[in-house]
Amino acid sequence: MVAQSVKTIRFGAGRLDYAQACEMAGRVGLALPGRYVQLHLERTTEATLAALARLIVLRRELLRGGGDLCIVGLSGRAEDLYRLSRLERILPRRPGASA
Repeated sequence: MVAQSVKTIRFGAGRLDYAQACEMAGRVGLALPGRYVQLHLERTTEATLAALARLIVLRRELLRGGGDLCIVGLSGRAEDLYRLSRLERILPRRPGASA
């Protein structure tokens, strides 16, 4: 059995928009099958719906390749948008280190 390749990406800004989500998707490197990605968003307090939609698309791409994506932490308006949009099933999240 081959261990999954885990890629951790930390996003340090307070606001996540579509362009930044696209940049993160580019950093993932979908060429490696079975890639598991953790996006650390503990400092993200605002996010656009378009940014979250891009992360959903990224997760779908990773799942097709045998990998997965999980976001770690969210707060403020970003967390509110996540909950109001009911993304728990399609974009899994774990609490951040500060939770």
